[in-house]
Amino acid sequence: MSWRDRALVVICRGIVKPALTLPLPWALHRHAVRLLTPRTPQLDGMTVTRRTIAGTPCHVFAPMDAAGSLLWLHGGGFVLGSARSYARLALALAQRSGRRVILPEYRLAPEHPFPAGPDDCIAVARELIAEGPLALGGDSAGGTLALTTLADLLADGTPPERVVLVSPAVDLDPSRPTPDIRGEMIFPLALLHRVARDYVGCSDPRDPRVSPIHAVFDNSPPVLIQCATGEVLEADTDAIAEQLVRAGVSVEVQKTDGVPHVWQLFVGRTPKADSAVDAMAAFLRGGTA
Repeated sequence: MSWRDRALVVICRGIVKPALTLPLPWALHRHAVRLLTPRTPQLDGMTVTRRTIAGTPCHVFAPMDAAGSLLWLHGGGFVLGSARSYARLALALAQRSGRRVILPEYRLAPEHPFPAGPDDCIAVARELIAEGPLALGGDSAGGTLALTTLADLLADGTPPERVVLVSPAVDLDPSRPTPDIRGEMIFPLALLHRVARDYVGCSDPRDPRVSPIHAVFDNSPPVLIQCATGEVLEADTDAIAEQLVRAGVSVEVQKTDGVPHVWQLFVGRTPKADSAVDAMAAFLRGGTA
């Protein structure tokens, strides 16, 4: 493992995880995320614009001669994250896949609990899929939203071309068995419980739009799922992969050792992040799953 990958692990375990343990207001956590966000590189041949889609502000990252689009739903536990904090990943995916990448600023909890986020995401997806070829992706909580959006698009009879997921949270039921967190480098368990409570609110956690492990994915396009070995959402990755396979979906799961949750955000900074994003881009270009 390179020194850059090792340094990222040290930072996550020594700084990020202790900070997330603090029961601070979400506004302060959001400010900390902005401070820790890697600087967005300037890439030749790329344009970054803003557009309102289905009433939701979106950032669009487009290479020259883009072929198709990728709707990426950012993570952050339904309470954190933004197009700014995901710009580096969006630019890398756009450059390497040849697709324009759309990052919506969907509404966040606790100010806007379920179903505000899913409502925004499916509305954006429906408008985009009417415009041309669309792939769908998301990480962590964004992976949850990508799966619920996928289920709605399948029910509409308008499936996306491909789906990329990174460590999706698929079961937000607080009564589920506690996942093994011994290998988790970022998230304290108390934070996960707080996130789920503030997002789900009084809704039924078994609602398929809350916990997509209960959704139907018949006739889904190919799906690629990446996660870190030993992370808190590895079991969720395995569970949704098994469900998709039972539905007859072509699924590939890629697990990486020695990295934190959603290490892909550090593309251009660490070799393992570069390798993961290269694999996503190859899949989006038509590689097998």
